[in-house]
Amino acid sequence: MYKIISFLYRLREKKDSIIVVEGRKDKEVLREFGFNNVYTIYELRKDDRIFLNYREAIILTDNDNKGRILYKYVRNLLESDGIIINDIERRRFFKYFKVREVEDLRKHVEEIKFYINYFENPEKILYF
Repeated sequence: MYKIISFLYRLREKKDSIIVVEGRKDKEVLREFGFNNVYTIYELRKDDRIFLNYREAIILTDNDNKGRILYKYVRNLLESDGIIINDIERRRFFKYFKVREVEDLRKHVEEIKFYINYFENPEKILYF
């Protein structure tokens, strides 16, 4: 669990990185973990100026056939504008969470939130 928590902290601290997901549900789940730099593919297509403030992108499309096709599309789009694609964090994400779809993280939210709160505010956790 420690690796997962430190991974989430590291991702949240990357202020110059944009995280791109497939849809609204994926974005909502990552927002629950405290990520503010998450955008859907639709948002990027609607307003391509969004990613101009970022140096790096982490593309978290689902780990299925459709997701891999969308991954290639987004990768080409962002690389053509000089954005660096961070594939290492994508691989770690799917390795640590063992999910095929980002929205499947919802089943882990409460457990991970507990640990995040513990590391951020250990004095507020009650022991019985």
